Amino acid sequence: MKSLINIFFYKLTGLNFLLVLLFIIISLYTQFAVPVLFILISNLFDILGYHFTLIRRTTTMPEQEIIKAYRINQLMFDLMLLIIIGLVFGWIISLCCAILKLFAVQDITYYLFLQKPLPEKWHWLKWTPFGLLKKILSKKEVITQAIIGVIISYGILILYLKF
Repeated sequence: MKSLINIFFYKLTGLNFLLVLLFIIISLYTQFAVPVLFILISNLFDILGYHFTLIRRTTTMPEQEIIKAYRINQLMFDLMLLIIIGLVFGWIISLCCAILKLFAVQDITYYLFLQKPLPEKWHWLKWTPFGLLKKILSKKEVITQAIIGVIISYGILILYLKF
């Protein structure tokens, strides 16, 4: 039990968890909250999976193999979450969530909740729109990309919900 309490109070992990609960409730009243809920849940998985399992571990297994195995788990978790959101809230809303993930909004959220400075260089975002054009992104490019993703995602959501 003490371990769970330590994890909950580590940096802003507890706030992330509480925001997940809050946005679950808000999502029952407005679908505009669902993309934020998706990012918060995916981020919590990333904090618990990557930070606690990979960063704070001791092992003899090669680092790259562990990271690749984790990334497969993360992808499967996000796909499962997108399918659940699609079934519960609709596929357009699931698409809006996927756009946020694709544009690296969750990656920025990860650093914010762990109270870490954003890296100056982002070499692992090769799968994002900017990353397909340029293999190593600057902090400014990642932030710009995330803002564009939020605009696209919520633009689609507004058009879909006709507000």
